[in-house]
Amino acid sequence: MYANENSEIITLFTYRYLLDEPQPPHDFKQDIEDLRIFPERLEVSHLDEWRSYIRRYINRNKLSDKELETLTERLNIPEVSEEYQYLKSIVITALKINDSPDVKVINTPLKDYLNKLINM
Repeated sequence: MYANENSEIITLFTYRYLLDEPQPPHDFKQDIEDLRIFPERLEVSHLDEWRSYIRRYINRNKLSDKELETLTERLNIPEVSEEYQYLKSIVITALKINDSPDVKVINTPLKDYLNKLINM
């Protein structure tokens, strides 16, 4: 990926983080934590989900551009900032792994089996 694409991903992550409304069984923060084990999920599913979630949230709550801009002020709250920086570091690490030509996803027998079932 290129730097501007990575910047777009960080922007999407930031808005998704700020707009998060926990709705079981979906857990955004756990999804980010899981990127440490499954970094490929970032590009495979998370980006589309984040775009969709952000659009729905903005439309449902009729947020203006000004209201969206003021959301980022929440990042000045120490507890929010600390958690955000931690989760952002996981996203950045996943981006680096996905961008690296030296890192390959290792398919386990279970993953191969599941892929075969999905593709039947």
